[in-house]
Amino acid sequence: MFIPFIDAHLHPESRSQEDFERLREAGCLGVAALAGGVGVYSEAVCLRDHFRRLADIDRERVRKAGLKVFLGLGLHPAALPAKGTDELLADLPAILKVNGAAAVGEIGLERADETERRVLRLQLDIAADAGLPAVVHTPRADKRRVLEATLDVLRQSRLPPGRVLLDHLDEETIDLAAGAGCALGLSVHPAKLTPTRAASLVGSRPEARCLLSSDLGARPSWLFAVPAAIVAMQDAGVPDAIVRDAAAGRAAAFFFGAS
Repeated sequence: MFIPFIDAHLHPESRSQEDFERLREAGCLGVAALAGGVGVYSEAVCLRDHFRRLADIDRERVRKAGLKVFLGLGLHPAALPAKGTDELLADLPAILKVNGAAAVGEIGLERADETERRVLRLQLDIAADAGLPAVVHTPRADKRRVLEATLDVLRQSRLPPGRVLLDHLDEETIDLAAGAGCALGLSVHPAKLTPTRAASLVGSRPEARCLLSSDLGARPSWLFAVPAAIVAMQDAGVPDAIVRDAAAGRAAAFFFGAS
């Protein structure tokens, strides 16, 4: 059975127009187009240019392919600029507003040092003040320890857990994230989850708020990651209503403002 989907996390600047058209043809309704962490920014002005490109160029490219775009802007922990971070954070509320952002993201912790924690806390509060959800990264290395640190920062912030998508979760971290009341991001990606593993996580937790994504970007990834996970869920006998929620329903609710 054909099931439409929303890709809840990708980085459009390194993907072609044809990629987005192929996603639409495969049943994609929309994507969360997020600021990313590829590269090192020497100064905050470089990151401002990244935001401007996402809002002015990449969002339009995705829209022209016939897809809804949920734009996320924020300071990724792996791409904090060497200079000007505080000034950029001070301007972030205005940047979000003028660009019509739908979320603050991708933000989070990579090593969980004091600088990263402070920047994350400030961005979570900015999201709360702007009435926006936040898409929060978890790293590949030392994932559980860093997730625990992330949840500690979240508890100190003003943003309700239901407005937070904890992304790149796996078998070791999904229950900890679910217990915190957050939405659960499953990235179907060569370096993260196979379609079969993602299907198992969704199927074994029918009440969980699981959202599927590809984490498409410059590095090797699977363009049709979410459709592959849908097929894997169907093959595993996951009920149709749960498949539809994980494929699109929960992402639409999250980015349209449901907590």
